[in-house]
Amino acid sequence: MGSRNAAIAKTRQRILDATIKLHTQHGIFGTTWKDIATEADVAIGTVYKHFPTLDDLVPACGELLMERLRPPSPEAVTEIIGGATDPKERLRRVANELFAFYHRGGRHLESDLRERELPAMREWEEYLRNMVAGFVREALAERPGDDVVQAISFLFDFPTFKAMRIRGMTVDLAAEMATAMALCWLKGKGRTSTD
Repeated sequence: MGSRNAAIAKTRQRILDATIKLHTQHGIFGTTWKDIATEADVAIGTVYKHFPTLDDLVPACGELLMERLRPPSPEAVTEIIGGATDPKERLRRVANELFAFYHRGGRHLESDLRERELPAMREWEEYLRNMVAGFVREALAERPGDDVVQAISFLFDFPTFKAMRIRGMTVDLAAEMATAMALCWLKGKGRTSTD
């Protein structure tokens, strides 16, 4: 029985690996069950047996990706910020951690408008937004209101990181620029000193 379970697990893993590869190359809706079966070297029925619907397949791929990409844990924000007391340093550390994750994730973190309608994708994007907002809230030691957190969070979101990278910025420069823009906004609102 053990070898049968091992074979089932190995087949499931091949399907997930093939799916992640194809979804990265062609998108979720640009990938068929036949494509997955061919890439995984299994029958189409085998794919359906393991994952009858996209609502079964996408979350399983997401779990595997998160194991591989290691997103920063909201519980680790205190450790990430460390003993920094200066707002600039606190924000810089948060930006560095988030942008390193976005860089590791690359195309795996991208989705198109149709894909965002899938329940698993909506949950993932909500998780990311909440994670970023939590990191920003913790970095802004004076406990800002939601309006301030939202205004600063967009600078630390994946789409902002992606736009900076498209424009040729390195990961480090993107983190530095996001931090500088956040501090500029805060200073303009009289929320912090940049000295």
